[in-house]
Amino acid sequence: MTASVASAPDRVRATINYVRNPVAPGKPPLTFVTEQDHLSTMETLPGREVWIENLRGKGSSLDREGFELVRHASAVPDFHLIEEHAETGQLYAEEMSALLATATGASRVIVLDGGKKRYGPGATERLAGLTNALPALYPHGDTTDESALRLSRMILEHMPGVELEGYSRWAHYNMWRPITPPPQDYPLALCDARTITQADRETVVAHTATATSENFVFDTSGYLHNPHHRWCYFRDMDPDEVLVFVTHDSDPERPHQVAHSAFLDPTCPPGTPTRGSVEMRALALFA
Repeated sequence: MTASVASAPDRVRATINYVRNPVAPGKPPLTFVTEQDHLSTMETLPGREVWIENLRGKGSSLDREGFELVRHASAVPDFHLIEEHAETGQLYAEEMSALLATATGASRVIVLDGGKKRYGPGATERLAGLTNALPALYPHGDTTDESALRLSRMILEHMPGVELEGYSRWAHYNMWRPITPPPQDYPLALCDARTITQADRETVVAHTATATSENFVFDTSGYLHNPHHRWCYFRDMDPDEVLVFVTHDSDPERPHQVAHSAFLDPTCPPGTPTRGSVEMRALALFA
């Protein structure tokens, strides 16, 4: 790490681009078109300045805030090969499946893919040829309650004999890892799930290109401003660290969904190479 816990700031003042135009009841939901933002109906600018707390040395947990930092030394020789080399993606999927099972106690984990890379806007060569690969600069959740259920059933359709009803609980998670050394110009901020209310959520229909579809459409959650939100991050993450956070939990007594957003860290030294990261999503089933 480039900065010790003692020398790192306790918090930074930075911009979070909240959804600014909630729709009236009965009106069509907002849209976000990842490759053609001018077609989006969701509005997020100008953003709001908030305090983002550095949790280095303080910690968090999946059962409390809804997210947790886990150390994990991967056997993947080059994270930049993810999405380009099938064997690399398969190895990483196996590693993340095992990591999530250990972190959550799940009896079964099904990863959704071989990982998704993202790079800051300065990584023009890395971004070339990739789709939907820039950091998402607005607070969001990867699903809505309804789309999480639909996605779960769709996943299990390909697994004969496995049904949600056979488990006491199910949950979706995201596992986010930097693949470039610290510091990060665009770290990942996470909102303490205890400070989020249902009224803060706005359905946003995402239109994006994937490896198998030019226009994959999926319901996600955008977030409206709430002054009670507690935003957090882990400063100077390294590639041997993974942020695990919940994107939907079927148990209403547990953290339900962690809003998350990349943000431009104003304290990052000028000229720092832009961030690279890889994320993987998974469904966890609990006996």
